[in-house]
Amino acid sequence: MAFSELSHPWRARGHSNPRGGLLLCHGFTGSPQSMRPWAEDHAARGWAVELPLLPGHATTERELAGSSWQDWYGCVREAALELAAEHGQIAVGGLSMGGALALALAEDPQLRGRVAAVVAVNPGMTLPAAANVAGLIAPVLRTLPGIGSDIAKEGVREEAYERLPVRAVDQLRRLFRRARRDLGAVEVPLLLATSRTDHTVPPTDSDIVAAGVRGPVERLALDRSHHMATLDHDAELLFETSARFLDEHVPAPGRSG
Repeated sequence: MAFSELSHPWRARGHSNPRGGLLLCHGFTGSPQSMRPWAEDHAARGWAVELPLLPGHATTERELAGSSWQDWYGCVREAALELAAEHGQIAVGGLSMGGALALALAEDPQLRGRVAAVVAVNPGMTLPAAANVAGLIAPVLRTLPGIGSDIAKEGVREEAYERLPVRAVDQLRRLFRRARRDLGAVEVPLLLATSRTDHTVPPTDSDIVAAGVRGPVERLALDRSHHMATLDHDAELLFETSARFLDEHVPAPGRSG
């Protein structure tokens, strides 16, 4: 599909006295377009928001096939370090694979003390068993049907690839395995939002996260949305809850935690 201007990286850094720094991570095969409503909502509340475009995304499926999970993680890690250098303790949030990336940032020893809170929406932690051989079959079966636009709300679409590179699925599997293995290193407060009906990520993946982290967990049920909750019926509920949660758990600049 053609990607619009909404798929480009986005930031809101113009506040004279920002509430704090917020890094948002989009999902696999998608783009910042899926996160723009969340980013714009929190920017309007005073947050300095960074919403990067992950390598290999919103370009061509061939470029995604040539990227790695280290590329995706390195992109958000660099953004987190820069945001923390400017604002002190920051918040990170993500949807789907972006949720796994947000949790991986909270697990990172180099970001300990810099990430104050995490918001994960339908975070991915597992893949079907067939993904275990994705790396082996990629030379033969290069793409599969896409996974974008799992949205209950009529007339709304996610900007995402129409085909799914099998080689990239193997990289996604590796990222999920790493994030799942180190969940015990997440000690900061976590808001975990889960759609009851999700055709992309099993809701049980959220249960894996809740059981694995060491920090306090607040659960939010998204009863009217499918996977892409940031574009769906529960978006306003999600944004309101996220804003309240971050106000509670992220120290304002100049104030100790």
